Amino acid sequence: MAALLSCSVADAAQPAPFDPATVDIADVLACRIDGGHYVGFALSISDSDSPGSAKARGWVKLPTKSLTFSSYHLPEPLGVFGYNTNVVAFTGSAMFAVLDLQDPTALGAAQGITNILEGSGQFKGERLVDESLKVDQESGFGFKNRSTLQIATNSAFPGKTLIGCSYDGQVQIPASR
Repeated sequence: MAALLSCSVADAAQPAPFDPATVDIADVLACRIDGGHYVGFALSISDSDSPGSAKARGWVKLPTKSLTFSSYHLPEPLGVFGYNTNVVAFTGSAMFAVLDLQDPTALGAAQGITNILEGSGQFKGERLVDESLKVDQESGFGFKNRSTLQIATNSAFPGKTLIGCSYDGQVQIPASR
């Protein structure tokens, strides 16, 4: 009985394996997942055979003239940052909610994000959310994560505001031993 109990406690201490199908997109947009998990999540979206794919989630890919963005219509409204949307967009390293909001000034102020394009008629700004390094003790490899909450307007989405998280992750090779 003691051996069985110790196995249960040891198993409970192990983190659950990452499953992209269970990722909450509100967490992705708010920079609440780490960069390594973002990569797994983003790859699963484009893999039609993945249980975490856009197709499995009921997302419909939207036509776009932009080479930078891929965007999807969601089957149900998503509440993020006090707004609802049915559209999300991806770049290579970021995911954004596309909001029906022409002027993001108040949203920027509420999120502590300053417009670096003030006076231009455009909005672009970011706030650092996480900058960390996780090192695997056995291999010595590390993963440097930098996540920023970003707000922008973009000509690919006229009259809309983009808000979401950019994940910049880098593998750190161990020093020679």
